[in-house]
Parts: sequence; structure tokens; C-alpha cells
Amino acid sequence: MKTSHALVVALLVSLAARAQAPAADAPPGAKAPEAAVARDPAQVATPPPVPAAPAVAAPVPPVPTARPAYPPAAARELRETLHGVEVVDPYRWLEDTGSPESQAFLRAQDEYARRALARLPGRPALASRIHELSAAEITVKSLALAGGKVFYLKLSPGQDAHVLCVRDGFAGAERVLVDPARHASPQARAAINWYRPSPDGRLVAYGVSLNGSEDATLRVAEVRDGRDAGVSIERARFNGGLSWHHDSRAFYYARIPEGGPADPAHRYAGVRLYRHVVGRPAGQDEIVFASGMGGARDVPEFVFPSLVVPEDSTHAYAIVRHGEGRDIAVHMSSVRDLARGLPRWTKIVDVEDGVTAIEAWKDDLYLLTHKGAPHNKVLVVKAGSDGVSRPRTAVPEGEAVILGMALAADALYLRITVGGLERLERLNFGLGASRKPEFVKTAFDVSITQLLTHPRRPGAILHLQGFLEPPAVVTVDAKSGDLRNTGLQPPPRADFSAMDEVRLYAPGRDGTKIPVTLLYRKTTMLSADNPTLLVGFGAYGRSQAPVFDATRLAWLERGGIIAIAHIRGGGEYGEAWHRAGRAALKENTILDFIACAEFLVKYGFTSPPRLAVQGTSAGGIPAAGAAMRRPDLFAALVPRVAALDMLRFEFAPGGPASIPEFGSVATREGFEALRRMSAYHQVKDGTAYPAVLLTAGMNDPRVEPWQAAKMAARLQAAGTGGKPVLLRVEWQGGDGDGDARALRNEEMADIYAFLLWQFGNEDFAPPEIPFVGPPLPPGMLPPGSAQTVIAPPPASAPPVDAPPVDAPPATAPSTSQPAVENKRSERWN
Repeated sequence: MKTSHALVVALLVSLAARAQAPAADAPPGAKAPEAAVARDPAQVATPPPVPAAPAVAAPVPPVPTARPAYPPAAARELRETLHGVEVVDPYRWLEDTGSPESQAFLRAQDEYARRALARLPGRPALASRIHELSAAEITVKSLALAGGKVFYLKLSPGQDAHVLCVRDGFAGAERVLVDPARHASPQARAAINWYRPSPDGRLVAYGVSLNGSEDATLRVAEVRDGRDAGVSIERARFNGGLSWHHDSRAFYYARIPEGGPADPAHRYAGVRLYRHVVGRPAGQDEIVFASGMGGARDVPEFVFPSLVVPEDSTHAYAIVRHGEGRDIAVHMSSVRDLARGLPRWTKIVDVEDGVTAIEAWKDDLYLLTHKGAPHNKVLVVKAGSDGVSRPRTAVPEGEAVILGMALAADALYLRITVGGLERLERLNFGLGASRKPEFVKTAFDVSITQLLTHPRRPGAILHLQGFLEPPAVVTVDAKSGDLRNTGLQPPPRADFSAMDEVRLYAPGRDGTKIPVTLLYRKTTMLSADNPTLLVGFGAYGRSQAPVFDATRLAWLERGGIIAIAHIRGGGEYGEAWHRAGRAALKENTILDFIACAEFLVKYGFTSPPRLAVQGTSAGGIPAAGAAMRRPDLFAALVPRVAALDMLRFEFAPGGPASIPEFGSVATREGFEALRRMSAYHQVKDGTAYPAVLLTAGMNDPRVEPWQAAKMAARLQAAGTGGKPVLLRVEWQGGDGDGDARALRNEEMADIYAFLLWQFGNEDFAPPEIPFVGPPLPPGMLPPGSAQTVIAPPPASAPPVDAPPVDAPPATAPSTSQPAVENKRSERWN
């Protein structure tokens, strides 16, 4: 473990000094602070707000003396009463994004934002560096094995979207099977959203969508020569779990009903499973799973169903995921009835059983469940003609959280995490009844992006990556457990050797320790001048696992810090950590985010004039929520395709699926929780908010672009002390999945340039920026207002003490975990 770089040395020296010293703000004679008392996050109540931590002095970028002349939006009186509370929503008209006036507002705002960002002097060089880093990288993802072949999606230099590749084994020659560009047009970019090869490796079903919409069309390709098999099935978005019959003669897919309802919130209701027989017209495909079909009962309106047909099994399983919820129901039918298109379904697992995943082989069914086990355990049952046997425990709950499992011939392989740091274990079938999971050595600071096995083959294949560790595809030897790099993923050209990472723990308002991962240059010192970007998610029980991104180097090499807050609502410490940040307790994610920001400021990593916060999609709830509650703590806010108006979220097409996570305005408890987490409803007139850069994708299937539009209009009208509020719209983009590489790079260039501008970096200081663009329709102007259209113009503080890092998170499973973790390790190559 190397600790020679400046930041870690400063932390350790300061830690030694603090071990016997009282807190700086303690009264005379006070003792040194002790570690926080452990708490069960599931029992954490929402703590009251506390005063801000004192900020370290730093030069403040100049604030404009006049408010920018934004493209105006009419504030229209709309009041409604929900559970006895009056709710004011002056910009609800923007929810009709297809109307001419909404389109005019979005286009004017986007033009204003892009002109403002284009005038930043340092942006061209920054954008050039980001494109350079991105263009040099080769990325491989979504591996599959079938018929002795290896399939994967690959993005190479010069390409804007992943192509589907195949080779005969890892040593075979690579060839492109499907290039999505063949489905594109000059007006529409294409991307592969998912794919699944047939068990014999002769065919591959895949979904392709346009302009980031993820509204996929299902197609089939011949593996031998890449020829299109003539299958084209629309409304096939939800098919990440598409499955083939084990004889490769048919596959089962999900499809959205035709002619969706007029109500946008029901666009994805009633998704059904169909059976397609190879060589038969798709118009003859029959429904094999839907509510009431074949005895299927208690199937909710909003589900994402999929089928599992294990090899050598007499049973098939329909998996029903309730929207974005983690828990599933499982229905069982005989394979014979399913193959005839006449299944008879029996529910064998209900949502209340807390099952989140299954693995099946022959008639054995492994269930991953958190019921009575917040860190998860594995049960196994045997399927029979009259149902399933009584479950027995295959893997008991332990201190670490079981994230996932995969069944191989030699063992059940397990993805394990502690605080978001992942490792691999396996339950070796050759050890008899006394067997216990054994540890398989992997690098300390990586995530297991994919765990791939087959019940007929021993060993496993892993796709690994870290924040600073390059991705690698490795095989796990079934006998020794040794890892071997397959070479499928070439090493990156981006050099991160001058960068490092460390794990710290910020004290939450209620004593809970919140993990914070810092990425930084090794020469970085504790300083109030460090440009710092704090990011987080905290939703759906998903951990902020390490992900490698070469373009991140463009920020780090300028002396920037990236801080990842592992806040509650995620899955870093299991289901209890998730539940402590969802629904009625969602406010904890916002307060955790604030606590992490206060931690960074209090102990000298940065200061409010150099601190920005960013949240993507559901991560916009804690990010924007923190900035609205503590505007003094941040210089800038970046909500990327973010959920911001939570009182209206469930009325959008993607909203009902998230009701289990966030709640519903239909109940008083749900309404109150949603109002507390809704940043749009926290905006107060006359408040000096941080500078804001909102982004939206016009084809986003998860978060509607009106979320950002309404927030931009509300903030611009409220007044932000002269700091800019910009709305950047991607007209051919979605939520990020399926977006072209060039679009992603340009967005990151805009974000980084915007932050450096707001941090007072002289290279990014623009001239005054008036409103530039076409006049808006009079109906969009507030009463009595006017607009002026202007032609476009031509184109370190001293170190401070280190933080108290003398205790692990209160909810961590082991008190022996170090509080400071230097997580660099040897690379795979």
C-alpha cells in the first residue's frame, strides 16, 4: 500500500495529531471526539437540520451585478389541494413538451445555454482533451457465451456507438456481427440496447433503438454471416431478460401493448411475454404470460416480465419484477405446456418473500433473498409437478452483502460487497455438506461489472473495472481460483498513474458513517482551492460501484477532485441501507449528501466557492435537494437528466414503475415524502442559489425533459443572486444509455467548463452574456414583460487539519475495516 502522495500523508499526520486532541470548536478541557455509535440504518429517522459547517476562506469568483436576460417563461396560475395542502405549480404547461410554446421555450433555453458555454475561453481546449481521451479507448461490455462462441458489444476508436462482435473462443478472430449504423438514417442515430444469442450460437436476437429513446425494435441476425433474418418486432423495449428455449427453436420476449392509452402514465402498463418460433411470421407469435393468462394471478399493472427455461429441466419460470423495484415474483409452468404455447402458471415466489434473483439448473432453483437477512442469503428449492419443496439455506447471511450469484458446474459463484467494494466468493459443490463459501482473490478496488457462468462449464468469467483501474475480462480457474486476463479488453491509453483514490467516512446528521470515495492527483494537498465535484445516486438499492471513465482524467489532471458519496438509498450495506433512503425516509439521502459536502469543507479538501454537486436521473433528488436546502454550501449544481418535480413524477410514462421506490401522492404519507424530496417545490423566491446547469434528453424514457424545463423556469424566476441558470437540451439524446460517444463527450466538456467558470478559473471567465436568440411567442411572456434580442457576439489556501477518520461506517459489518483506505492495486496487465 502506497501512502507517499501528499493527500494521504496529510491525512495520516493529521490523524495522529487528532488522536489526543479535542475538537477545534470544543470548550476548554474537552476530550477528543469518539467514534459515532453504530445504528441500524433501517431505524434511522429524519434528523433535524443543523447549522452549516464553517467554510474555509477562498477567493470567490465575481458575481454578476445584473441578472441574465433569460428566455422568459409565463408563470400561469395553477393551484391544487392535495391532502389539505395547497400546491402551486406555475409551469405545469411545460409538461406538454410537444406543444409549440414548450418547444419554443426549450429551444430558446438550449440556444442560450450553448451560446453561453461556447463563449468560455478554455472550453475548446478542454473539449479537445475529452474527445482525445475518449477516442483513444476501446471498450468491451455485455459478454455472452453460446455454441462455443464469445459475443460482446465493442466501441472502438472512430465509432460513435457499440457494435455487436463475435469470435470463436477468446483466441478466435473477431468479426462484426451487427453494426447499428445499418439501422440509422441521417436524422436518427441507432444503438444496440440488448442482445441474446441462441444456445447453439447460430442466431442472435437484439434490440435497436433510435436517438437514445430505448424504444427498441427486436431483430434477429444469422451469426454465420451477419445476415438479417427478417424479424422486425416493434414495442420491444423491456427485453434485457429475453430468453431462448434450450433447443434454440424459439425465444420469449416482452412487448408493450399496441395503441397505448391516452394517459402518458399508462404507456408502459400491461407488458406481456410472447413466444416467437424461428422461421414463423412474427404476426403468429402467441402470448405466454400476462395477467390472468394461463392462471397467472396477482400480476400488477406495471411489471417488467421475463422467462427462464433451464437446460435439462421440466419446468420454466416467469420472473415478474414490479416496476423498478428489486423484489420479484416467480411463476412456474411445465416446459411441455410452454412449448405448446399453453402454459399453466403457478406462483411459487411472492414479492413479500424478498427474492431479488434466481438461478436454475435442471429442477434446482436457487433464490437470493433479503427476507430476514438484510445482507441477503441464498435458498434452494426443488421444483416438482405439485410445486416446490421446502427451502433450505445454501448460503447463510454473512457480514458482507451478496449482490448476485451465477451457477457453474463446479460452484455457485457469488458477488459480494462491503460498502460498495466488491469481491468474489464461491460455494464449491465438491466439498460436500460441510462446504462454505470460499474467497476468490480479485483486486481490492474494482467492481464486478459482469459475472458470467454456465451450469455445464466449470469456472467463471468476470468483467472487472475500477474508478482508476482499467477494465479487464478475466477467467476464473475452477481448481485454483486463479484469474487469467483473456485480452478481450485492451488496456487503456489514458495514463492514470499520477492519480489515486481513498475511502473516507463522513459523519451523518444522525451518527451514521457515510462512505466517500475521493479521486485526485497524487500531488494534491489539502486546500480550500481544490476544484471539487461531489456526485451521488442513492436510489433503488444500487451501489455506486467503481466504473472506469477515461475522460475523467481531463478533470483530475487539472487538479480537480471527484468525490463519490455512497449515500443511503443505495445498496452499499444491503437492504437496510436501501430502505433507510427510500419512500418516507428518502430525505436521508439529501441529508447524507449535505453531510458529505460539509465534511469535505470542514476538513479542508475544498470550500464552498470550489465545490459543485451533480446528480444524474434519480441522483438529482439528493443533489438538487442539497443545493436547495444549503445554497451557501455549493458554487454550482448540475442536475443531469434529473428527477426534480417529484409530485408529478408518477404521472409521466416512466413514473409508475418507481412508485415502490419513492411513493405516491395518492396517500398522505406518500405526498408528504414526495414534497420533501421534490427540489422544484423547495425553490424560494429571492434566494441566492448556486449556479445551475440542467441537462435534458428529449427522448429520455425515464425522466421527462419537462422536469428540467420546469426547474429552469422556476429558478430563473426566483432569482439566484446573478449566478447563471442554464438549460442544455440534447435533441437526439435520452437518459444516457444509447447516446452517441460524441454527444456524451460534448456534454462532459460543457459540464466541466461550466464548473471551472463558476469556480473562478481565469481560463474560463467569459464576457457578459446577454440573451441571444429568436424572439419568443407573445403568449410565453409574463404579463407586462418584454424581451430584447441581441445579436450574437463573435466567437492556494494554507493546508488545514485532516478529518477524523478513526471509525468505519456505523452500519459496516466489521469494525476492523480501516477508516482510510488507499485502494490502488496492481493492474491486470
